[in-house]
Amino acid sequence: MSEVARYGVKETMGARDALDLCCEELRLLGFTTLRAELSQSQLDVLSRGFDHALDKYAQKAEHDGFDLDEIGERDSIRVLPAIAPEFWKIAFDEGLHALLSRMLGDYYILNQVNGLVNRANAAKYAQSSYHRDLPYQHFTSSRPLAINALFAMDDFTLDNGATRAIPASHKMEAFPSDETVRRLEKQIEVPRGTFIVLDCMVYHAGSTNRSNKNRRAVNHVFTIPMLRQQLHLPSVLKDQEFSEQQRKILGYGLDEYRSVPEWLSARRATRKD
Repeated sequence: MSEVARYGVKETMGARDALDLCCEELRLLGFTTLRAELSQSQLDVLSRGFDHALDKYAQKAEHDGFDLDEIGERDSIRVLPAIAPEFWKIAFDEGLHALLSRMLGDYYILNQVNGLVNRANAAKYAQSSYHRDLPYQHFTSSRPLAINALFAMDDFTLDNGATRAIPASHKMEAFPSDETVRRLEKQIEVPRGTFIVLDCMVYHAGSTNRSNKNRRAVNHVFTIPMLRQQLHLPSVLKDQEFSEQQRKILGYGLDEYRSVPEWLSARRATRKD
């Protein structure tokens, strides 16, 4: 392929491979897409697992005395892989983590992993308002602090409420004017089995699902370690077995110390290692 014509350019962004191109797009626009290495039959298994987990989650909540409709949680499955372990395959996808390591460095953690349902027939969707995944924050950063990897369980289409994003809004402190949003917003259509990867400071939103079928996704947010997890995953997961690298990503060993002696004991143990 011939080189793009240019003049007066002394510096360029070099891209070694397809992941570098994704990273470049993520830095420039605030979002990109990445295909997971899954077959259609594997996606079918996950699809069934998602629906089973949704039912199981609702039953458990009811048993524990929670009305999910009343508290606005009917369309979420908090810590989905804790209910359906097959979804760890998505959370630890090799291609995704190769991208994350280039964007966030060697040490980042899984802040949250939730199943999401955008209900059919124009039902109200909780994520339909523009927001950042670090809400209420108005600053910019030269490097990302957090990255959202939204895994499409179903095709994301204009009809079923595909995610909208405002390109490059992660570079601006304030939310843009309404007319600018209308002119610039982009709706991201992808086939199932694809990650929509967003800088968490880019403004984005779901859209109304006008189809007759629910549109499902799994939301993964990865952050630098200093940001607190939505739920303390080591406590939720308890004694489940993970590799050392997976435990690091899940936030094991990042507990807040409740006293000075606890801190000093931890420091002493580290020095002995």
